[in-house]
Amino acid sequence: MPSSPSDPAQDPGFPARDGLLPPALRRDLADLNAQYLDLGRVADPPGDPRFGWAEPVRRRLSELDGPTRLRMAAAPFALFRLVAPPPEPGAGVGVADLPWAVPGVGWQGRCASFSHQAAFFARRLVEGAPLAATVVLDLAPEAQSLLAGMCPSQLAACAASPGFVRPRWPCHLRFWEMLEVAARRDSPVAMQWAHCVGVCLLGADDASAAAAAAAGGRRRPRR
Repeated sequence: MPSSPSDPAQDPGFPARDGLLPPALRRDLADLNAQYLDLGRVADPPGDPRFGWAEPVRRRLSELDGPTRLRMAAAPFALFRLVAPPPEPGAGVGVADLPWAVPGVGWQGRCASFSHQAAFFARRLVEGAPLAATVVLDLAPEAQSLLAGMCPSQLAACAASPGFVRPRWPCHLRFWEMLEVAARRDSPVAMQWAHCVGVCLLGADDASAAAAAAAGGRRRPRR
């Protein structure tokens, strides 16, 4: 049966079969990445911290066409971060201990749906592939333990909490440029290079990246 061109997992830019994730989880990750890029492209309001890229990165991502977004989404790691809220001191991790919000409609409703999908995807990784959860989602061991101990209602409340979804590498314009160019060219070799750079940036401190970028813009004049 021919694959659908709208399926990120079947795109030529999709990573090789020998990665950390089996095919079904790679497909789901690509779907989440595609949703995230699409939601961020029309973020409302623009300053939403769930899509808090630096302005040059935001402008670059807002101009992506559909096929390019799908190929970028096929990266072997999440293009977003999940930050599980810690339990209140002295309190158990119960439904009442975590914030709960009624999902909105339109764009906000889609964001709420994405957060819930991402939370349950993270739970699958934590339970079956903790190393992949560390690399793919940048989940610290403490966050993994917290998610593993939640029942479905607690996990849903966690997904609805402020700060659960955050952008990954929000200040690394060069990485996003490399990934976009590779996806736009539809070049498997270029995509592999971009993926390697992304893996090298896992856990990178974006504050340091921002400082480096600022320093780069203040180069000394030639004598």
